[in-house]
Amino acid sequence: MTLVQLTIIASALVGWSDITVSPSRGDHGRTSAQHSLASLDRPSERTYETLRRYDLERRYRKDVDTTLAKLEKFAQERMEPDVVYALAELSWLEGRRLDRWRKAAAIDHYLDAAAYAFDYLFDGDPLLVSGRNPSDPRFRIACELYNDSVERLIRAAQSDRRIEADGNIKLKVHGKDQVFPVILRDTPWKPADVDQILLASDFVVSGVNAKTYQYGVGVPLIGVRQNEAAGKGDERFYPPEMAFPLTGYLVPKSRLKDADHERDGARTCSLELVDPVRKRAVGPEGTPMMVESDFTTPLAYMWSRTDLNRYRWNGLLRPGEAMERANLMLLRPYEPDKIPVVMVHGLISSPLAWIPMLNDLLRDARIQQNYQFLLYMYPTGVPVPVAAALLRDSLQQAAQLYNPSGTNPKFNQMVLLGHSMGGLLSHAMTVESGNLWWQINSDQPFEEMLGDRAVLDELRSYLFFKPLPFARRVVFLATPHRGSDMSRGVVGRVGNSLIGETDHVASLLGRLVKDNSDAFPRRFRRLPTSIETLSPDSDTLLALLKMRPGPGVAYHSIIGSLRAEGVEHTTDGVVPYRSAHIDIEGLRSERVVRTEDHGVQKNPEAIREVTRILLEHLDTLAAPVPASAALGGAPGNAVRQ
Repeated sequence: MTLVQLTIIASALVGWSDITVSPSRGDHGRTSAQHSLASLDRPSERTYETLRRYDLERRYRKDVDTTLAKLEKFAQERMEPDVVYALAELSWLEGRRLDRWRKAAAIDHYLDAAAYAFDYLFDGDPLLVSGRNPSDPRFRIACELYNDSVERLIRAAQSDRRIEADGNIKLKVHGKDQVFPVILRDTPWKPADVDQILLASDFVVSGVNAKTYQYGVGVPLIGVRQNEAAGKGDERFYPPEMAFPLTGYLVPKSRLKDADHERDGARTCSLELVDPVRKRAVGPEGTPMMVESDFTTPLAYMWSRTDLNRYRWNGLLRPGEAMERANLMLLRPYEPDKIPVVMVHGLISSPLAWIPMLNDLLRDARIQQNYQFLLYMYPTGVPVPVAAALLRDSLQQAAQLYNPSGTNPKFNQMVLLGHSMGGLLSHAMTVESGNLWWQINSDQPFEEMLGDRAVLDELRSYLFFKPLPFARRVVFLATPHRGSDMSRGVVGRVGNSLIGETDHVASLLGRLVKDNSDAFPRRFRRLPTSIETLSPDSDTLLALLKMRPGPGVAYHSIIGSLRAEGVEHTTDGVVPYRSAHIDIEGLRSERVVRTEDHGVQKNPEAIREVTRILLEHLDTLAAPVPASAALGGAPGNAVRQ
């Protein structure tokens, strides 16, 4: 007998074998640690190690359910992380295997996978806590096992009937009907607001630089609220259809803590609908985890279903017909503990233009938690004084509703973001008109005008105004403070010729001139259109520049440029630097960004600057207020960047 034969016989008798190490091939050492659910089609090597350690590998290949039952019994006796994770992974794999031809049995295993993964991630058992390591690849895969299993359970529930925010979902688990309550809490949304729940993963978004997505636990959802009729109260600011982020978070009762629990018995669960804007983490106290959330897809879904692209042209060419739709639009119920940010679009545009910036701003946790965004929609063909009056009226309505006493410190720190012509309207919210707009057309005092009181009052609202006390900061984006040469060119002339008359305003002016014929030159029969106002020699713009800002208002200017140097002589394609640059009391900063078109509000550098300004606004509120600022004294010097 040779030495090799003796070695083999001895090894068999004592259960000993050679242990060898050989060089790995290629990047095997790196890729072996990079697991994900997408590539998981059989037990991972570490789960096989667990099965071998408990002498269950051979049993698993023959009888999965018995293997799972034995592993569960081991976990009930001793909650080792390896065993709990193996239960989650093997249950999910079995669910996948059964999904095509035994869906009812697959649901049983998906529910078990979600529950075991929940145990692995959140249970406070000392042994499990001490062995739970976030740097272990299995930790992230456990999140994926949980999320995927919960999504499959939600899909299964929706295939039967619509999920309601204050109702129940029914699933057949282990052959028995089981009811899971659906809970919506810690959110300004009410259960009645959730008319429909969609899975965010059912939609693909394009047209944004990056998705605003937070990885964690839970299933990103889209809550949909229908608002067919004109609402009352704050519902007057709700779009016809609102879409908002929710996250489905399943909270199952653990079977590992109940040794007497039958494996095929009902498992108590509840489905929580988490508002990720309000609640960024979930889980038991001491072991919280970030909520998986998708802010981009609900935003894109909402705006993909509007008629705003059509409205942008109707608002320019037929402004009289579109004036009724001028309004603020909330993206979620008003929250009094947040500062309003009002975004005002430019000429031939709509609130849709703000979606790229809004999507990026929501990536910042401080902005998300401290600001309330409102979009303003208006017909851009109306004369600038009328458009400004429409915005002022909407803001005052919001103040009456949300800040009736004028003492809400958050509302009183409102920020206005105005792009292009929207910057002109935002400017008009923070200055005192005096007689400057009126004197463009008449040298007689308005108080001496004769006519119907209702006509005079309405015209006064267009031409005379004071700063809104709650508008504290304005950001101009590519704003033509001194007009644009394009208004004189072919595009401007053709566009101006197509703009329809604002019949109501023309009627008011006609009646005023008729009752006071000696007060006006023959040419005054209407206010200039929005395009006419953008002429470089526009009296309306020159008068606006002369208006005095309210005390303590801060201004910032973001200007687009086609080239990096010599910005004083450049343009963004529509607005030249000499027009966008403004010297105004209270100017805090000016930033020139490189852009290839007039769409500076979607420029990444401009978005970063708006982010900086909003964070600066928060920091300013947290800092002591200097006496000079409190008294409306001279502002600090502007920073040219």
